Amino acid sequence: MKAFPTKAASSMKTMYLLRLGPAQRVLIFLVLTVALVLITIAVLPFLVSFGPWGYLAGFVITLMGSATVVIPAPGFASVVLMATELNPIIMGVASGVGGTIGELSAYWLGAQGQGMLEGHRLYDVTKRHMERHGGWTLFAVGLIPFIPVDIGGIIAGTTRYPVWRFLLYLGLGKVIMTTGVLYASAKAFEWAEPYLRWLT
Repeated sequence: MKAFPTKAASSMKTMYLLRLGPAQRVLIFLVLTVALVLITIAVLPFLVSFGPWGYLAGFVITLMGSATVVIPAPGFASVVLMATELNPIIMGVASGVGGTIGELSAYWLGAQGQGMLEGHRLYDVTKRHMERHGGWTLFAVGLIPFIPVDIGGIIAGTTRYPVWRFLLYLGLGKVIMTTGVLYASAKAFEWAEPYLRWLT
């Protein structure tokens, strides 16, 4: 009978997957970005015609994008395009919530690697910081646009920061960030649209 892998073996496997090189990550990100943007352009009229379902699509896209820790998934580029045709405020809230829930995969990954880091000085310092300032740290991480926030989830999971606080503080930051970015993008596109039509 085949034995199930131990927690330590699972932790080693997940840490090994994180060793994907920066060049490989950038290449994968660029290829997926182009592909996803082209797909979004093709199906955008279809999504808009279904009204509220477009917001659900934004929620799912950002959830899946945030859930991929090892390989980046550029779902936000598609959400920006969708916000030019739908309500950017509602889309910002939907995508912010979806992105926050997706970060639970990074939290889980961090929790799996806890046993490998316990006892190290850096772990103890990080844990104390999260106990004192974890909420504000996660909120600030969520506010920063266009960077992967997986590191916040991994640290929160590794230090066993309470899940509900992790979702609350990171979620507040991400909702504010996505709403602001999508609203600004929609207004910028609205301003530039006459010039784009003139060029074409």
